[in-house]
Amino acid sequence: MTRPRFATGLGAVLSFIGLAVGLGNVWRFPYMVGAFGGGAFLLVYLVILVAFGIPALLAELTLGRMTQRGPMGAFARVGIPGGRLIGWLLFVTVMMALSYYTVVVSWVLRYFVISVTGEITGIDPQEFFDGALLSFSGQLVMTVIVIVLMAAVLFLGIRRGVERVSKVGMPILFVLLLILVVRSVTLPGAGEGLRYYLLPDFSQMNAGVIAAAVGQVFFSLGLGGTFVVTYASYLPATINLKRTALTIGFGETLASVLAGFVIVPAAVAFGLELSSGPQLTFVTAPGIFAHMPAGAAFAGLFFGLLFFAAFLSDVAAFEVLVAAVRDEFGWARPQAVLLFGIGTLLLGSVGMASLDYVLTSDLLWGSIMQPVGSVLALIALGWVVGRGRLLEEVNRGNDGRKVGWLWVAWLKYVIPSAIVIILVLGVVDLFERFFG
Repeated sequence: MTRPRFATGLGAVLSFIGLAVGLGNVWRFPYMVGAFGGGAFLLVYLVILVAFGIPALLAELTLGRMTQRGPMGAFARVGIPGGRLIGWLLFVTVMMALSYYTVVVSWVLRYFVISVTGEITGIDPQEFFDGALLSFSGQLVMTVIVIVLMAAVLFLGIRRGVERVSKVGMPILFVLLLILVVRSVTLPGAGEGLRYYLLPDFSQMNAGVIAAAVGQVFFSLGLGGTFVVTYASYLPATINLKRTALTIGFGETLASVLAGFVIVPAAVAFGLELSSGPQLTFVTAPGIFAHMPAGAAFAGLFFGLLFFAAFLSDVAAFEVLVAAVRDEFGWARPQAVLLFGIGTLLLGSVGMASLDYVLTSDLLWGSIMQPVGSVLALIALGWVVGRGRLLEEVNRGNDGRKVGWLWVAWLKYVIPSAIVIILVLGVVDLFERFFG
């Protein structure tokens, strides 16, 4: 079976940014900022991104291009003991994450629809949110629409589907974000929100904040030995992986920071609750637009861009599963897409019935299992693949300063150790914050 390839370097980079920029940036990042100390969380996030996120991203790009496989085959190909079992574990992780993520994407679609109709400025945000979650049939209809749209993109394949949609949509997404940022930061009273967002309160920094930031970095970048590895397996040898990793990291971070500028100042300006957790986007944001001139139009822009960003990340998750069964069992793409579309709908029915399930799943499969998956990828590269082979692969297509032994040592010793320590120290604190 001939492996598909991205057609252009720009298309590949925009596809990776589309993979990374999703609910993790526009939905999850603002509520994590609100729940974990504002500027303190932002500062820790940026430090972890540079120290751990981008080096780990470069490693996963290398693993995917080196093995030409998604997680099901990549770990086995590098020769790590239990590689196929690791692949199956990460496969299940993606499938379970998809089960709640797709449901949340359907919420976004619902809010986009009521924004376009103008209904959003006349609702009671909390009452509507609670009612929407109580409506199993309403969630089911929207989830089916999301799955059908994703199937349409995946049927077209990597070049005609994923790459083409990303090349058109990602520039539009950033333009919409900038428009919303300008509207938010110019609201009367937005200055207090900007101070909360940008000035760190060091008394807020603790193991829970650090663990939350680690989870957010890995969630936002799509790390975890799955999404990035799969997309990287479609990269040609001429692509500069170092430059690609830096560009993806910059694009993802820009989207997160801009989303924070949209939500945080506006929420503070209108005296709305910032620490409301996952409800921040669905309860606080409509309250913001209800107070804002031309609120329905701005709500349409916001939920439209949020839906598109979330949709591309959902497509990436589906592609991980599709690529796995195509690589392992030789399935045809339409057959695989149909199977996982039905499976996602069945698993997602649990999330449609329970917000607690969505929250618990987000912590388990997002904040915990994605860093764990990335650690496994780092171990596979750093401890199993020889340094010479690793540096040869990461520097293929690199016509500038080469990646050297320090990066290998960093991903071999420092990043995995730091992630494990941070997770152990912070996971109890995280669960106590949300469920204590």
